[in-house]
Amino acid sequence: MSSTISERIKRAKQILEEGDEFRILTHYDVDGVCSAGIIAHYLLKKGKRFHISFFRNVDTDKILEILDSEDYAIITDMGASFVTKLKGKKIVLDHHKAEGDNEEIVYINPHLFGLDGSHDACASTLAYMLTEDKAMAKFFLAGVFGDKQHLGGFTGLNKEVFEKLGVKPLRDLALYGNVLNAILYSTDPFFPGLSGRREGVEKLLKDIGISTTKEIKDLNESEKTKLASMLSLNLIKHSKVPMAPKLVIDLDIHLDETVRYLAELIDSAARTDNQGTALSYILGSKEAKDRMELLRREYKSEVIESVYDMLENLFEMSHIQYFFVKNSYLTGSISTIASLYLLNPHKATLALYVDEMVHISARGSAELVKKVHLGDIMKKVSSKFGGHGGGHNIAAGATIPKGSEEEFLKEVDKEIGKVLSS
Repeated sequence: MSSTISERIKRAKQILEEGDEFRILTHYDVDGVCSAGIIAHYLLKKGKRFHISFFRNVDTDKILEILDSEDYAIITDMGASFVTKLKGKKIVLDHHKAEGDNEEIVYINPHLFGLDGSHDACASTLAYMLTEDKAMAKFFLAGVFGDKQHLGGFTGLNKEVFEKLGVKPLRDLALYGNVLNAILYSTDPFFPGLSGRREGVEKLLKDIGISTTKEIKDLNESEKTKLASMLSLNLIKHSKVPMAPKLVIDLDIHLDETVRYLAELIDSAARTDNQGTALSYILGSKEAKDRMELLRREYKSEVIESVYDMLENLFEMSHIQYFFVKNSYLTGSISTIASLYLLNPHKATLALYVDEMVHISARGSAELVKKVHLGDIMKKVSSKFGGHGGGHNIAAGATIPKGSEEEFLKEVDKEIGKVLSS
């Protein structure tokens, strides 16, 4: 850890000790919920009060209005786009591309220290480094897994913090629970013809001699190997992404529960605007986990059917592939699944949801983002249409006025083409 990061963490701790009541503003996803939860757990132990608000989109004007009346505030998993406008006893823990620094507050962002915020650290990493609360280790890791920063192994601050935990990562089937339901409700990986399709799963298990009542954890090595091989073949047959079959076996970590599965539970709650349920679990409610289990199954069922609908209603341009979804909370999930497992890795994947505005979630493959920074393109193009956008190189978003989506898509396609040909 650099001395500059250490100094800023020290200053942030002083603010946490000094204040009695804090406003916490955070993003609505896994990393946002986990980072805010880690901070809230720390404040709760210290006997301090807090009020948490979750934001699906970064509404700068509304956020600044809230912060203007707060003496002490903590912003997690967002803030990079408006950090220069802040002052006073404010702490910002963000990992999106930094657009300047602000030493009037405490701003901790890996990009300021030569690190990559899309892989080396997320907001949960920074929150855990700040609080040093070992009871929250699994939620730091859930944030990392939620942002897919574990793919390819831990790097940067994630690696530094993880190694101090003294636990060993495992590589295992990316499935949990009953083998039939595990495949039936699997979205990450997504198995065409199996995910959401009971008859297909039953036939597969019968063909390889595995009982539908068996638990994943009880499979012997021979059964695991056969199942992994058949699931990999499914992705080889249906996926356009060369690395997709390799994701059947994924990194996982077992603390008092499976981190990868924990990230899925929190994601299901967060995406369906049940962040409070996930937060309750982080703060110690056992009943909240039962509720998240139900939300996970309902949410995954909706995601699965939306993926099949996407495959039937996909549009393409030279450098982008795009589709529309029926619910706003599906944009990020479907675009991620499509990009990771199903669609052309040489094109950016965009999911659009239309209400009073048009909300876009963009994803890129590891190959594409070697040259293309989707966050920069979303920001640049959305501003041309009176909207706003930004994000990471591999995952970004934008909001634009309704009616401008057709020209917006053409402009994004054009901008990506320029970058790829340069």
